[in-house]
Amino acid sequence: MSSKVSEKELILNLKRLFYENEIDNEIKDNSERESEEFTNDTLIILNEIKIILQNCSNLTDKQKLEYCNSQRYFMKLYLKELNKK
Repeated sequence: MSSKVSEKELILNLKRLFYENEIDNEIKDNSERESEEFTNDTLIILNEIKIILQNCSNLTDKQKLEYCNSQRYFMKLYLKELNKK
């Protein structure tokens, strides 16, 4: 039996399949790292806001409210990211 596809073409097609998987895995690894960095950065910001609220006694009520709103916003981001994992 003869086929229209040569052996070299078959090998190239197989390589493409494996190469695409490697690219997909690399993209997935990069996105996981970025997600982890984002989560860590968000947690750092949350801790800084907490420290400011606890230690700055000269803040007005309006400023405290703004910090609390910011803290709430970053907490939502942090929790969303954790749920994705």
